[in-house]
Amino acid sequence: MKIKAFFIYILLFSCALQAQNMVSMSSVHPVADTTSAGKRELAIRYPALRQFGVSASSFGYSDFDSKLDDQDFANGKIKTERITTFFNSPAIQWSGNSLSATVFYTYTAIELKDITNLTDSQLMPLTSDRNTIDVAVNYSRSDRIFNHPIIYSLVARGISDNLNSVKRFNFNGSFTLPIKKTENSSFSVGLLVLIDPSSPIPVEPIINYYHKFLSSGLKLIVDIPTGINLKKEVARNAWVILGSNQSSFSTFYNRRNNLLDGKVSYNTIELKSGATFEYLFAKNIMLSVGGGINNYFSSRLFKDGEHYSNASFTSDNTSAGYVNAGISLLSF
Repeated sequence: MKIKAFFIYILLFSCALQAQNMVSMSSVHPVADTTSAGKRELAIRYPALRQFGVSASSFGYSDFDSKLDDQDFANGKIKTERITTFFNSPAIQWSGNSLSATVFYTYTAIELKDITNLTDSQLMPLTSDRNTIDVAVNYSRSDRIFNHPIIYSLVARGISDNLNSVKRFNFNGSFTLPIKKTENSSFSVGLLVLIDPSSPIPVEPIINYYHKFLSSGLKLIVDIPTGINLKKEVARNAWVILGSNQSSFSTFYNRRNNLLDGKVSYNTIELKSGATFEYLFAKNIMLSVGGGINNYFSSRLFKDGEHYSNASFTSDNTSAGYVNAGISLLSF
């Protein structure tokens, strides 16, 4: 009963964070901060630690109500299709230090329809497709303070829609303190500092908790601010995962009209809640299919110089169903 209450509390807490997915997974889950599990087991447990992955997501129509300069602007329906890929480079390690890089690529297709304009400015029905490239350099160090292990990390990210320029630089620094490590459990806490104009808050807690229930084989994976999942092996090399996972996305535009005058970025913070089935075959290749409900915590357009608190264009989007399919590689 205590475990159930703990799970519900942490889930609600993660929903309130509306966090960015800026945490370096190689820093949050370094070798020094895990159980005796090997790299293969950790990659099965945490998808972001895998060497490579590609997934396609299709979302149902969501109703939106938008505001421009805090005034009602337009409403209608929005639909998103998204393909995401990532590649984690092998880490270079020396004397408690770790250095690696992650490359993300996202293709986003957006459709707006059934538009009702509430001002003289006109938001027209449209379809658009955009590419986003995100390169992150991750550094972490395992050390000791007051005879207790601690892990520091620094992450620098450049985000753009092409290879010729960088549209945004984001940075974060964090530390985590391992509290408990046993064969079937691990627990650590920490703090994350974000330097990112699109982030709703500058500082977030880090909570990592893993526990395997021996009687049922059920695994509880709490990974704040990324997500919370329950995972169970249902057959040899096959798992079912139930949980919620947050992520953020940026799409860049450069248009000259009354609404989008110059360079802007469309940012969303989303929480997917649903079920996923994963199957491991050919030793290191993982297939996954899933679906559920996608909640939009934030949807904003940022012009040059604007931050989360003063974005001139905001939108409230209703939840929408989604389906997802992906393939990933545990390691080379």
